[in-house]
Amino acid sequence: MHARPAALAFAVPLLLATVLTAAGAADPAAADAAFPAKDSRYHDYAEMVATIQAAQTAHPDIVKVQTIGKSYQGRNIWAVKVSDNVAVDEPEPEVLFDGLHHAREHLSVEQSLAILSWLTTGYGTDAAITRLVDQRETWIVPMVNPDGGEYDIAGTTYRAWRKNRQPNSGTSAVGTDINRNYGYRWACCHGSSGTKSADTYRGSAAFSTPEARVLRDFMTSRRVDGIQQIKAAITFHTAGEQVLWPYGYTRTDVPADMTAADHAALVALGKHMATSNGYTAMQSSSLYVTDGDEIDWAYGTQRIWMYTFELYPSHSKVSGNARFYPADELIARETTRNKAAILYFIDHAGCLYSVIGMTQANCGPFFDDFEVAKGWVADPLGTDTATTGMWQRGTPQATARQSGSAISGARVIATGLSAGTSVNANDIDGITSIRSAPIQLPSAVGKLTFRYYLAHSPNSSSQDYFRAWVERQDGSRTLVRQEVGAANLDNPHWTAISVPLTAWAGEKVRIVFEAADVGASSTVEAAVDDVRVTRP
Repeated sequence: MHARPAALAFAVPLLLATVLTAAGAADPAAADAAFPAKDSRYHDYAEMVATIQAAQTAHPDIVKVQTIGKSYQGRNIWAVKVSDNVAVDEPEPEVLFDGLHHAREHLSVEQSLAILSWLTTGYGTDAAITRLVDQRETWIVPMVNPDGGEYDIAGTTYRAWRKNRQPNSGTSAVGTDINRNYGYRWACCHGSSGTKSADTYRGSAAFSTPEARVLRDFMTSRRVDGIQQIKAAITFHTAGEQVLWPYGYTRTDVPADMTAADHAALVALGKHMATSNGYTAMQSSSLYVTDGDEIDWAYGTQRIWMYTFELYPSHSKVSGNARFYPADELIARETTRNKAAILYFIDHAGCLYSVIGMTQANCGPFFDDFEVAKGWVADPLGTDTATTGMWQRGTPQATARQSGSAISGARVIATGLSAGTSVNANDIDGITSIRSAPIQLPSAVGKLTFRYYLAHSPNSSSQDYFRAWVERQDGSRTLVRQEVGAANLDNPHWTAISVPLTAWAGEKVRIVFEAADVGASSTVEAAVDDVRVTRP
């Protein structure tokens, strides 16, 4: 048996005999299979678990190992957290790495474990790595698909297996492609197969596989007060030597569900990483169209900036199934090749927009373009009187009083999104309010900025209004913007507002928007987009 690379030397404890869970019970089917002797530097499931648990034993102050769910066959799906004060959920940017969605792509496990090794062995000895561990919470899920991974190596030869091991009803065909089973644009765009025997079979429904549900539930569990704490992620696959950014479901560079700023930053960050590791950078769909994949779901529903790394080799170097089984002598070289790119990625998770010069505007304590839900609560005090036209997040339909477009992307918060059967069918009748999640302001804080409009018909009056408040923890509010109605026609036009927040520096606050039609019956609409608390 080949010796393990020195960086993973902690991976050879007696835990190989009986792999234990965090609670101490034996892990189901922990030692089903093993790599052939010629490839013994690769980690099978039992060796992977032993490696991450040994890292926790050796570095208990910065490593925490936990299960986040189970595979179809009952194996634990493990996650490793690396951070200073690892037992505490600190308000630090979080980064996620995962491997082995596809069973035959074993190098993805080795890349995941290499990151664990870099962070643990470098902590306290490498200043840059120490800073990243101190300032980030990094999560690593080395094997999303342990059942498939074990099945692939259980025979006398590799099986070139891709899917999980979940039976498909009505057929002898087994398995679903986990990376076509996520719920964003699932089955939309000819980027997966409905044939149960196909390698890219998407499953009977979105999230029909337990493995995709485990990853979904883990990522959504990282939302605090409605705000996603995982800012950036990479899923490792083989092969191709590519860095891919969303979306996979469409060949359009900037579709309606992506902002131009996000696209520019995703491209810039992806190209920088590819320059570092020698890969090719491209939009995921430029490789081929996929639907229901992980990076589309993570970005489209959570605004986690997620990339796919297609690891060694490139298709020009190795073809056919051989590309999934590079010799184990290449593990160290090919994982180390990505070290600079991955450390750069972890570093920039603190401000992803910095790569396009938007640090001040978009990397302050709060930024919401309303493309995904971020914890706003309508009628937070239970005192609203509106019977129609309540605040909603989504894509507005155009009327004479409601804009059908957003400042950025496709979504806003507006007073009744649907056009209805007439211009006043879904306008405000009464008072409607909406409040943000708590925002911790630093001692040096910039401004509250947002875009809004108040539109009304000629019979409006000063009893109709739009208001913006800053609310303290004790519930007291300060009015920072007010516009009232008048007896004139006011069509929707976006106004930019900027309010200094120095009076609240160091406090935890919420932003409240309120709109009302409480005078004589009139047609009143309001909307808000791109709410920011900027850096000073």
